[in-house]
Amino acid sequence: MKEKGAELKVKILDAAITLFTEKGIEKVTTRDVTELVGIARSHIYHYFPDWQTLCLNALSRFMGTELEAYARKTAPLPPEQAMTVFIEDYLPDRADAIWELYGSLWRLAVHNKAYADLALEMTEKWDALLAGIIDRGVRSGVFREINIPRVTRQISALLNGYSDQLIIDSAPLAREQVLDDIQAFVKLVL
Repeated sequence: MKEKGAELKVKILDAAITLFTEKGIEKVTTRDVTELVGIARSHIYHYFPDWQTLCLNALSRFMGTELEAYARKTAPLPPEQAMTVFIEDYLPDRADAIWELYGSLWRLAVHNKAYADLALEMTEKWDALLAGIIDRGVRSGVFREINIPRVTRQISALLNGYSDQLIIDSAPLAREQVLDDIQAFVKLVL
């Protein structure tokens, strides 16, 4: 019975993410989730005390899974290649549902501490992954000795700032210029 309960909880979280990416967090209701999963609303509140808890759990699960996929993808690569893959994959080539989802989290974070805490936690995890790539490069002698936390923050700020720009202007030339800018910065500091 516990296993079925755990499976249902995961189905609820996955349904919420599906709907969040289709409609945006702000436009999804418990009714939408229950209809997609095919359960009564009371089931949701059996697993989650309130809507915000469900949303935070769903976002955390989704974003954690995405981060793990990036970590698996970059771990076996040499540091320079891992950095290139990290940068290219991080930057959107168009405004897609995933970036909309992250944007929704950031909008909610402005006015809600629980969402802000999740946004900061995810930022720290992405920065840790980036710092790990930089550290591997420094230790292997591919990158020069630098202040890893500072350079991580700088590259992260570039990536996030340019991501916002690319969501608005997703022309291939704009993305190419952004990639050139970031790669030039990486070559200067690393």
